[in-house]
Amino acid sequence: MTPTLERLAELVRQAESKARAQRLGGDVEQAGEALRVAEVRASEAQRRLREDRPIRLRELKQAVDEDKLLREMTIKLAQCKNYLESDDEAGRLVQSARAEIEVKRVEAQKDLDSIVKEAADSQKVLQVALEKYTELRKELDRLLPQLAAEFSDTDKLVSSVAKLFPSSQIPDLSKEIEDGSIHFGALEAREQKAQLMIWIGRLRRLQGMNFAEGGEETQALEMIFRRLVGLSKQYMPGYIDAFQEGYVADWDQYIIDAQEQFRLAAEASVRDRELKAARDEQMVRDAERKRQTHSLYRDSLRDLRAVIAAHALPDEGMDEFIAALTKVVNHGGASEPEVLDLAKPYRELITGGDFRVLRKHLDRIRDEDLKGEEDTALRDKFSELIAQTRGRRVLMIGGAAREDARRTLRQFFEFDELEWEPYESTRPALMKSLEQRVKNRGIDILLILKEFVAHHVPERLRPLCQESGIPCLMIEHGYGANQIAEALRSGLKPVETE
Repeated sequence: MTPTLERLAELVRQAESKARAQRLGGDVEQAGEALRVAEVRASEAQRRLREDRPIRLRELKQAVDEDKLLREMTIKLAQCKNYLESDDEAGRLVQSARAEIEVKRVEAQKDLDSIVKEAADSQKVLQVALEKYTELRKELDRLLPQLAAEFSDTDKLVSSVAKLFPSSQIPDLSKEIEDGSIHFGALEAREQKAQLMIWIGRLRRLQGMNFAEGGEETQALEMIFRRLVGLSKQYMPGYIDAFQEGYVADWDQYIIDAQEQFRLAAEASVRDRELKAARDEQMVRDAERKRQTHSLYRDSLRDLRAVIAAHALPDEGMDEFIAALTKVVNHGGASEPEVLDLAKPYRELITGGDFRVLRKHLDRIRDEDLKGEEDTALRDKFSELIAQTRGRRVLMIGGAAREDARRTLRQFFEFDELEWEPYESTRPALMKSLEQRVKNRGIDILLILKEFVAHHVPERLRPLCQESGIPCLMIEHGYGANQIAEALRSGLKPVETE
């Protein structure tokens, strides 16, 4: 190419660039306006898909349920035809109901198809507008970069428009899950389950958009699924059906229900935390009150000891003693062993309603002391007998077995074993078992409570005891230690003589 021709070509290029640059600003502005219109349309379509589609789906389900109910009622009408007041009226009502149901079904299906179609069409239009604007903006940056600031608002719109495409929702969902998993463990189990339901519902909705098999989107969705499964296994908030392969639902409604469940769970958690805080605060107050009361109790107890040490009770100082004891009781010392020990010597002089609980415990101690003295006297009385019963295996038959009485008798006579068999349980099979134990010398002494058994019991067991050399003793009345001791002393005399 000659120099002149090259110069001419350069002039042509410059002229074309200037002409193109002059038109480019207007083209970008038009593309931006088309993008805004497409975004509004697509946003409205997404809103209808999110809000109106679940309503139409429920209407379709309602139409199906009503049609099923109509068929059932038609069958019942046929069965009760002879009892109808007007067969023609029933027929007209059936036809009218069928027509109404069909109208509802057709309208709901038509509106549902329109919602789905508009969502798909608006997505295509938005995709074309976005691609055109992006292409023109790149050329504008190359030729007229100084004009870029004029389209900043439209450039921001491009970012929001991208979120209307399913593929752009995948990284947003992935990031939300990763951010949420950091504090997931701080949620209550109910909140964890609801949050997982929201995430798995959104995932299933994206999986239903039929991305290319093996593509980046499909792989990203599979990674999200594995992450959700990991959270579910780690925290185990409860069974979630949407994790099962093949589970089908209206995912938009599923997400809405899960969000409502999360809201209720969050409110319940707040209430639980408030109640726990109130309980903890009450526990702190109770602990402080208990500490103060205990401190006052220890101070009053110290004063009571000082009064006892300073006076020759009960000859003098009883008024001071009663006053000091009243303070101790008022501070919760009515059942404390150290207080009871101090008050015990003056039990008869401690009267009045303020000491009702204290007197109750003092009377109990007195009764235990008396019983202990009686047991000691009784053991002294039968000391030679206990030497014979110590370490023996004893079976007692009759009455209703009482564990406290059985344990007391075993300890008193120092039996190695004491088995108490109620008469009500002496069934034929059990009687045979008892007879076999006697034959096998499985016991050393047999006691029969005469008042509580039938005649056949001693009649069957006494001969066997004689054959085996086992004392068989009849307790005439009751089963107290004294009555049993008298029977043992009488029945074991021959053994003692030998």
